[in-house]
Amino acid sequence: MGNSVGFVLTENLSIINILFLILIAILGGAIVWLVMRSTVIKRQYEEIRKAKDDAERAYTSKSRFLANMSHEIRTPINTIMGMNEMVMREDASGVPKEYFMSMMNYAFDIRNASESLLGLINDLLDISKIESGKMHLVEQEYDTQDMLRSIVSMIRVRTIEKELTFDVVIDEIMPKRLYGDMGKIKQIVLNLLTNAVKYTQRGGLILNVSMDARENDICTLRFAVKDTGIGIKEEDMGRLFTAYERLDEEVNSEIQGTGLGLDISNRFAELMGGQLWCESTYGEGSEFILTLGQKIIDANPIGIFLEHDEAISKGPYVPHFIAPDADILVVDDNPVNLSVIKGLLKATRVFVTTALSGEEAIDKIKDNHFDFVLLDHMMPGMDGIETLEKIREIEPKIPVYALTANSTTGADFYLSKGFDGYLSKPVDTEVLEKTILKHLPEEMVEVIDRDEVVEELKELPENMLWINETEGINVDEGIKNSGGIGSFIIALELFLDTIDSNTKVIRDAYEERNIRLYTIKVHALKSSCRIIGALDLAELALQLEEAGKKKDMEFIDANNDRFLAEYGAYKEKLKSLKVVVTDDEDKEPISKEELADAYATLKEMIPLMDYDAVSMVVDGLMEYKLPDEDAIKIYDLSKMLKIFDWDAMEEWIKNA
Repeated sequence: MGNSVGFVLTENLSIINILFLILIAILGGAIVWLVMRSTVIKRQYEEIRKAKDDAERAYTSKSRFLANMSHEIRTPINTIMGMNEMVMREDASGVPKEYFMSMMNYAFDIRNASESLLGLINDLLDISKIESGKMHLVEQEYDTQDMLRSIVSMIRVRTIEKELTFDVVIDEIMPKRLYGDMGKIKQIVLNLLTNAVKYTQRGGLILNVSMDARENDICTLRFAVKDTGIGIKEEDMGRLFTAYERLDEEVNSEIQGTGLGLDISNRFAELMGGQLWCESTYGEGSEFILTLGQKIIDANPIGIFLEHDEAISKGPYVPHFIAPDADILVVDDNPVNLSVIKGLLKATRVFVTTALSGEEAIDKIKDNHFDFVLLDHMMPGMDGIETLEKIREIEPKIPVYALTANSTTGADFYLSKGFDGYLSKPVDTEVLEKTILKHLPEEMVEVIDRDEVVEELKELPENMLWINETEGINVDEGIKNSGGIGSFIIALELFLDTIDSNTKVIRDAYEERNIRLYTIKVHALKSSCRIIGALDLAELALQLEEAGKKKDMEFIDANNDRFLAEYGAYKEKLKSLKVVVTDDEDKEPISKEELADAYATLKEMIPLMDYDAVSMVVDGLMEYKLPDEDAIKIYDLSKMLKIFDWDAMEEWIKNA
């Protein structure tokens, strides 16, 4: 029995030992596992932290890069657009008409290309602002009809160029005035319409705006853009609002863009508490719909939507005010930017003083009184903010606005630094003038009645009504594209005067197979045709331009003669302009003797190429009322004289 008890005890001790060993093994394993887990987690944590730091550094670098690129790119764009604006404002008096027409065509192209480039840059900056959380609402009271009118006018021109229909359906019960972020709404709708134009080759598009609901002072607006374009594949719908995505690359390879527009639009819609979605059938078209709420300021309905405000007179540029006694200081380290600002303010007659650095600006403020200061933000040495601090010590109350090419920095930043506001580059002339006007004393300013300064015709004069019946000219489009009736008449005259010279250049380029020059001249002529409303001829010019770009000689050979013939036909169609231009009932009729003496002098002076003498005779004849036949002859001679075409003047003598 003792043996049995001993055996049992021995057996129990063995089990206990085994259990103890197992427990020790488990504890050891647990300790090893905990140590390993702690080490792995720590390593993973370190990797995650490092990755986070790397991501933050990369994001900071990207933001800094975009800010710098914004400044670096916008600065030359400011120069291009500013100088181009000054070119378009130049007085054309005495300028050879052929040269002036070409200059204006090139200026229009520069403006369009600059605006396109600026749009691409703005897309990149907008997405950066959104990603960094710096994008916020800029809410204000606005006129519903004015907002819609500005959207429609921008797209109307593009649809005309592509010969697309553009129908606008506006709910008549829309409230007159609303409160919200008008800028972002316009950007979304314009992006949707621009895409519709880009991706629609035939047919057209419809903009439908309605008020879907109203509760107290909040209304729900619905903007729908429907097109007959290529549509969107079902499998691509999920990528539609993704940044940098461009669908159907093979089909749309020639369409330019960043691929950011819809992503930005979608984020803007979300920021405003709205929704943006798409319904599409591939091959048939798409409809993009935006809904959002806006606060009602004036609940009266807008009534029938008028695409054009007839009360606004059109015409050449006129400043908002004149203030020759105002002194303005502009500070920028770029001399070209200073030149641009001075040029843009030339018409206001303000006295502009410039400084190339913050230090120079401080010296000038110490010695002079200024009514307004424009101060560049990013300058070497003393930057804009440091300069402002010094200015405030000398002149605490002087209005100082930041001039910046970095649009990622908003108004709040500059206001917090003590500026009275900011102007972004490229500088908008209207905004620049209105900003300065806001800060000038009333006694210093002569506010201009733009309607009185621009004696714009309200309707075609009686002796010009024949143009309504002229085949190949859409008068309404011509007036709209020219900027008014007076400008339309001038454009018609310039178009007529340049037919012979343009025809010669185009024909010579074609015969010499200089397709590059041919394409350039046809492109310029396309713009001229659109300006006067010769839309059919403009379309043929566009087709020839596209053929020239592709070196499609088969198309050019088949259509060049027809194009030049149709272009040349406008000499006959517009010949009555010569009488209209020279006709003036208030002038004294010229005697036969004086007219004969003038012709004799011209026949003597033209072979000698005596410009001053010929010019003096022509100017003298223009002071009289001439017989229609002689008026046309002298008109033709004045045209030849302005372009120094002495060979043509020699021929003119033979027929005079």
